[in-house]
Amino acid sequence: MKTNYLRKLRVELEEFQARQSEIDDIINDYSQLYDDAKSTGKTDDEVIEMLGDPKQIAYDLLDTLKLKKEKGVKNKIIALTPFLSVIIFMVLGVVYDLWHPGWLVFLMIPITAILFTTRLKDGIIALTPFISVVVYMILGFGFQLWHPGWLIFFLIPVTAILLSTKLTEIPVAISPFAAVIAFIILGTYYDLWNPGWLVFLAIPMLGILHGKHLGKIIIFELSFVIAIAFYLYMGFVYGSWTYGALGFMLPVVVGIAFGEITITGWDGFSGKHGKRALIMFSTIIVCIAAFLSLGFALSGWGWAWQVFLAIPVMGIVISGKFKFTAISPFVAVVLFFSIGYFFNAFHLSWLAFLIIPMSGIIENA
Repeated sequence: MKTNYLRKLRVELEEFQARQSEIDDIINDYSQLYDDAKSTGKTDDEVIEMLGDPKQIAYDLLDTLKLKKEKGVKNKIIALTPFLSVIIFMVLGVVYDLWHPGWLVFLMIPITAILFTTRLKDGIIALTPFISVVVYMILGFGFQLWHPGWLIFFLIPVTAILLSTKLTEIPVAISPFAAVIAFIILGTYYDLWNPGWLVFLAIPMLGILHGKHLGKIIIFELSFVIAIAFYLYMGFVYGSWTYGALGFMLPVVVGIAFGEITITGWDGFSGKHGKRALIMFSTIIVCIAAFLSLGFALSGWGWAWQVFLAIPVMGIVISGKFKFTAISPFVAVVLFFSIGYFFNAFHLSWLAFLIIPMSGIIENA
């Protein structure tokens, strides 16, 4: 247990590119702490709980570690990016009349800070909102693809899933996003809203593959295939989609027979993790409903996508370790785009991105 704990701690410290000598010193210190705690009669589990999670320890020690690339150099580059951005922006605007989209250079400010202050995996996840915004506006302003170009914002949760989920669980985890993308494309470009919605059945069908009993898996999957075939046959041949939908009773019956489908109430969301899951699920549903309502009712495809930023923000808020710095990139994006889009003031709205470094300075000063 001790060896495994110290090995995990070393791996986390190495991800921060700390000097090997400092890693060795920290490992020796925690080895001694581990032995001291064991000598008092504590079990291995109690000792590990007392010392804390290796990843959290590495984060807590981040400011004390001497990185291979001097911290001072990185801080200077970060501090200079606002001025460099202004210079580049003025040159693009005055010399080449590229005020728009020249304002994109101001994304250098948060992007530089992310690249120099986070680990690779965390940095990639943190950059996805900015990448999504840039691509979305290229699709919108350049090709008038506000809808379905908003689908690019699924890059944010999908990237987080790909980098933090076990390989075997990735297909199930990203299947809801893949299904929505396929459904919107089928509906928008081919007017196949029905039976295009059948793509959502890929979600439970992929989940079933994680079952332990091969026989049940085959029967369950076959029930879905039969139900889909019956639905399509009744719809296309007889024009009776309603009667065809009755075929989906088959997988429901199979699920109940195998005990895979049960009816639960609030107890299904009991406990701390269950309540968090309920909040996140509700947030996703509300965001989708709000986006579609604003899009269809007000033709707001060009700006309604911002509601989806509420999903990662809510995840941060309910994580238990909320800081405004963590949500400041999302706040900045909303202010930047809303002011620029509705008031045609992209040449001024970039100032919203200064919220990010300012919040970091206020919270860490």
